Order: sequence, then structure tokens, then C-alpha cells
Amino acid sequence: MKLQHWVFCVALAAGLGPAAVQAAAQKIASAHAENLEHCLEGFASCDYAHLDPQEKQAVQDVNRENNFMDCFHGFSDCDKKQLTAEQRQEVDRAHRIQNLQNCVDGIGECDTSLLNDQQRQQVALLARVRNFQNCLDGTGICDPKQLTDEQKQQVAEANHYNNLQNCLEGMGDCNRALLSGEEQQEVARATHNRNLRQCLDGSDTCDPSQLNGAEKREVAEAAQGRKISN
Repeated sequence: MKLQHWVFCVALAAGLGPAAVQAAAQKIASAHAENLEHCLEGFASCDYAHLDPQEKQAVQDVNRENNFMDCFHGFSDCDKKQLTAEQRQEVDRAHRIQNLQNCVDGIGECDTSLLNDQQRQQVALLARVRNFQNCLDGTGICDPKQLTDEQKQQVAEANHYNNLQNCLEGMGDCNRALLSGEEQQEVARATHNRNLRQCLDGSDTCDPSQLNGAEKREVAEAAQGRKISN
């Protein structure tokens, strides 16, 4: 009311009519509301000096709540000095829960000093399981020193199988030196058949030198058929 009364007096002194007075008051009120919104949102354009005591208190309350949420979620903008004792307990509890989850998942920062004995045992067990799975899959970080003798045998068998499949499919890393004589023959047949299919399909990856006479005639007939259909 004081602001409107001041605007009214100034407008009358300037010789403005009632409509102009009302428009000027609305313009000032709108600018004040916009400034308050900027302050509540934490924008740099906030003019804190133009807020009344009640508005300043509201802005401070919002800032404290935003700071609490920053601390709760572990954001770098957190200022723990602004937290109440109860809020510090909530933030510490949330941090411990998130830290435990990181340790369990093996992702992000894991501070084992924040874990109790039971949690440390659980995290260590899960880490060994995760390492064993990485070794089996041939992905991620695999530490063979953490494997038992039985696990090492399983990993060796898995690696041999994966290598054989890569050789058979012509994909990924294939080390034929690790294959048995029978497996090498199987891979040779698979490679030959794959090349024949590529030649029959007219693929650029076809190697005609690997074909026998009958296969070359079959490929030639397939090529002639494609020309006729086109």
C-alpha cells in the first residue's frame, strides 16, 4: 500500500490522470514481482535490496532448502555450514547409502572406510563375483589372481570356446594356434563354406582362388542368373 500511495502522489504531482496513475503502479508492481521471482530462482539479476523483510526471509528459506537438496544429492554446490544438525544427519545417512550402493555395484566412488564389517564382506564377495564374470565374458577388468583354481579352469574353457566361435564365424579375434587339429579342420570348412556363399551372392569379399572347379561353375551360373534377372 505504501508503494502505491507513493506512486499516486508522484503521478498527481506530475499532472497525470487516474488511468495513468494506475498503469504506472501496475508497471512498478510487475517489476517488483519479477525481481522477487528472480531472487527466489537464484538468478544473478536478483536485486536483493529491493525486497521487503518478508520477501527476504522467503528467499533465505528457499536458498537453505536448495542448499539442503544439493548436499543431500552430493552436489558440489553444497555448503554444509548452512545445514541444521538434523539435516546433517540426513545428508550423512544419504551419503552412506549412496556409498554402499557404489561399492556394491562397483561403479563410482567407493569409500570402504564408511562400511561396517558385514558390508565390507558383502562388497568383497560381489567384487570377486563381478571379476569372475568379467573373466568369463572376456570383458571389463579381469584379475586372474582373484580366481580359484576351479574358476581359472572355467575361464580357460570359456576363453577356448569363445575363440573357437570367433574362428568359426569369422568375427572378432581368432587364434587358430589355440585350436585342436579337429577344430582347425572344422574352422577351415566353415571358412570355405562362408567364402562360397559370398561368391554365390556376388559379394566383393569373395575369394575365387579358394573355390574348386565345381564351385566356380556354380558361382558362374549364379552370376549369369543375376544378369538375366536384372
